[in-house]
Amino acid sequence: MSAFAADIAIWLLLFAGFAFGILGFFGLLIFPDIKSRMFTASRATLIAAGLVIIAVFVYGASNFLETGLQVYAQLLIHTTLLLAVLAIGTVIVTRILRGRVTGVIPPLEPEA
Repeated sequence: MSAFAADIAIWLLLFAGFAFGILGFFGLLIFPDIKSRMFTASRATLIAAGLVIIAVFVYGASNFLETGLQVYAQLLIHTTLLLAVLAIGTVIVTRILRGRVTGVIPPLEPEA
């Protein structure tokens, strides 16, 4: 990936992350009850954080391929670990929200 293409991808990912962060913030302000606020804020901010992490990954990969410095390899490893923590956290938060919001979201297991 060329440096220009990487820069464009990074800026697009950062802008999308910013937009989802703003949506999460306005979701906290606009929605009337705590359950919808909690759902919107958690989803939008997790997507925003994921997009920013992917932007950091693209930055590290682009610079590592250009320079070969170990600093960028360490950045890639740490970013991958952070993405794994975010994915695990998303699963945990989703299960908590599904347990608390009954009757609105169908249960995980099909009823017999």
